[in-house]
Amino acid sequence: MLDHLTSWFNSHLSTAPNEPTARLRVDQAQTGFFEGREFRTFAEFDIPSGQSRVLRFASPVDFILFAQNLSIDQGAIRLSAITDGVSGGTWTALPVIGKNRMTSRRLYEGGYYQSKATLESGGTVTGGTVVEVVRVVAANSTAQQSTVGGSVADERGLPAGTYHLRLENISNGAAKGVYSLFWEERP
Repeated sequence: MLDHLTSWFNSHLSTAPNEPTARLRVDQAQTGFFEGREFRTFAEFDIPSGQSRVLRFASPVDFILFAQNLSIDQGAIRLSAITDGVSGGTWTALPVIGKNRMTSRRLYEGGYYQSKATLESGGTVTGGTVVEVVRVVAANSTAQQSTVGGSVADERGLPAGTYHLRLENISNGAAKGVYSLFWEERP
């Protein structure tokens, strides 16, 4: 009986049939990825000097923020993450794209998991608390101009709510680039 269990373990759950080097086989990927609960978005921007662009992320469920990336190829941007701010103005939807769109992802009752979060751009935010700042400056010399980026990739769990991201142009000319966001929903 023990030989049978050992054989089954080695063939199904072990990384190697040789017991001295055998380790328990584990998958390094996130469960949320395979269940289709990880998402991403992006916002390309061209912000005139002295102006800003506001993005709004609203989620009715808890979520894990995996990464934010800010890359610019012209100008300088200060990204401020704001909690408890008040939204105003007109907003335009940003794309919400599943990170796992394979047909083998988990099927829930009624189909694949659909993101509960909404992302929008174009409005305003007043008040609130700045909880994070990222600054990125591109090389301005024509001969040395290059794309530069800044990212925040420390995983953090956040409660359901509305969050604002202000992209402020802090350069003397236009600031051009892309902001990207990656998250997992935890309903």
